[in-house]
Amino acid sequence: MKKFKKLLSCLAATALAATSLIGGTSLSANADTNLITNEGPFTGNATFIGNYPRTVYYQESAFQITFKYDVVGTPAEPQEGEPDVGYNDTFEFLVYDTSWGGWNRTTVGPSGYDQTSNVTPDTETVYSVTVPISVIESKLAEGATPYGINLQTGAQLGTSEVTIVSLDLISGEYVQQPFTAKGNWTKGTASNFTVNPTGAATVNGNEWNIEVTAIDLNAWTNPTIDVTVTYAKESVDEQGNFAQAEIMLPTGELDEEGNMMYATADPNYVDLAAGTYTFTTEVPNSVTSFIAAYDMCTVTEIKVYDNTEGNVTTSVTGKTATEIAENMGVAWDLGNSLEASDDKGVNEKAWGNPKTTMKLIQAVKEAGFNTVRIPISYLNMIDGNNQIDDAYMARIQQVVNYAYNLGMYVVIDIHDDGDPSTPGSWIDITKTGTAFETVKNKFAAVWTDIANNFAGYDQRLIFQSANELVNYTWSNPTSTEYSNINALNAAFVEAVRNAEGTNNDDRVLILVGFAGNINYVIDGFTKPADPTPDRLMLSADYWEPQDFTSFIYGSYNVTTWYQENDSAYVYGSKAYMEAQFAAISEFAGNLGMPVFLGEYGAVNKDNTAQRANYFYWLNYIAADYGIVTAYWDNGVTGFGGTGLFDRVNNTITNTGSTLVEFIKAGYDQLAKPPLS
Repeated sequence: MKKFKKLLSCLAATALAATSLIGGTSLSANADTNLITNEGPFTGNATFIGNYPRTVYYQESAFQITFKYDVVGTPAEPQEGEPDVGYNDTFEFLVYDTSWGGWNRTTVGPSGYDQTSNVTPDTETVYSVTVPISVIESKLAEGATPYGINLQTGAQLGTSEVTIVSLDLISGEYVQQPFTAKGNWTKGTASNFTVNPTGAATVNGNEWNIEVTAIDLNAWTNPTIDVTVTYAKESVDEQGNFAQAEIMLPTGELDEEGNMMYATADPNYVDLAAGTYTFTTEVPNSVTSFIAAYDMCTVTEIKVYDNTEGNVTTSVTGKTATEIAENMGVAWDLGNSLEASDDKGVNEKAWGNPKTTMKLIQAVKEAGFNTVRIPISYLNMIDGNNQIDDAYMARIQQVVNYAYNLGMYVVIDIHDDGDPSTPGSWIDITKTGTAFETVKNKFAAVWTDIANNFAGYDQRLIFQSANELVNYTWSNPTSTEYSNINALNAAFVEAVRNAEGTNNDDRVLILVGFAGNINYVIDGFTKPADPTPDRLMLSADYWEPQDFTSFIYGSYNVTTWYQENDSAYVYGSKAYMEAQFAAISEFAGNLGMPVFLGEYGAVNKDNTAQRANYFYWLNYIAADYGIVTAYWDNGVTGFGGTGLFDRVNNTITNTGSTLVEFIKAGYDQLAKPPLS
């Protein structure tokens, strides 16, 4: 907050200077429309009367000035270069821009505004003139951004004396337009921005930050701010190796000096290579101003718009789990985001990814995925009554809506709450007796809360009971541990079916086995009873061979998928993969359940061709058995990551585009595309 104190003091001083001269009236965008009542008489040419920042009048359509002459005197000579309009230069509205330039005038007199006919007024008449704000602002040079309007007596008032009976703002039908502000701003130097369309907002690039004011997003559904910047240096901050990149919103509270306090909407402290990036921030529709705070870069564009592109109205009900599986297509995991945590609990950005926005999910859909799986950890967000924090639930719902509103299928789970290595995890399958009953009851209560919250969502929203429920060794589950997993699945089904709304009766539910491992799932899973027939799926993961798919097991230097030893008895081969998929498909089919492969992937080891080949055959074989596949994207696009999408710019990478092409070709069982 200290970094912004000087800026905010300057802003506050400007605002106070603008309002303290208006008859003591405190003005804001929500102020009364009356600005002046019975003030005067005013004398002298170009006498200052009032200053009205654009934040005062931007939602209104016109100024209405009502006035009378106390003394009708002789008009002064016009200013050099100006026409002689006599009494019609009794008042002037002067518009100025964000560089404190312009001061172009709109004249007002007894005949109206900007009139040239010189009608002599009298002291018996009260005159009223309505001046459209669009007319006043149009006097600025093309490309200039209106910042405010001054009212003064006319330069030709001469010896006349006038009283303002009232000055009012006339309301109009205000509709906020999306806008783009273009400039070339670097912190430390003030810079002008050109706003298109003119009048949609005021954008002031001052020495410290970029101030955007006079906006009203109330009617928007998903207000979104894109800021495009260019970094010139590989190390963007020599002191701390990070650069500030964030949008700050007014809190509505004043500091002890009377200045408005600002808080970060979504802090991004980034370590980026040289290049151009577009940061996306979603803000509440109550926002009427914000500050763009960006260091070590040049800001070239700020775009503010209501991002609802691609939203559809559709409904899916009454389908069996098998029918839903057939419609889900290829799926994508929003990995390392809502399941991320640190030593204090859940933290969406703890593992290095930016806050998820709708733009990312739009890019995922555009790439060809029809289902998004959203892994979610709850941990410290569950209170003593086993209820989920309201604000956290609202954030989950917001991310669900990104995909759901695009017509996609969405899978949500309880993720790392069952991982013993996660601080605060509580789903412990090793417990017995009353200790495990406590775990199961909490599990059921949390799912009841989730199901109640999403009761209005149709079959496009799918619940997965948990992620990889494991013991402390991730292997060799005991009969008790597997019995506990089955008990949790049963409690999950019962909780959802007993939750609010008929949609929860109809909802497809995904059940899990030990560690997501296909062999363990087959060995110990038991299907629970469900009052709604044909609505259950069975989950498994596939990360074989692990020395190829990751580098935390074995040698990370294995960059080739060794399918040349193509035997079902050679671990990780293509034939082994097919045997595994055949086994889980047969097992689940005998239970009347389709299979959801919740996670697969292979980390980037600069081996795009090998990864593409692996993904193609995994999806090809999965399609043979009707298995839905979900690619695990951890957001890291470089070496060691599985990211397909650049989550800063919300675009698919070149490598990601190639891999997705192979994923889709495999799932659709088309010929392998050539590597680009």
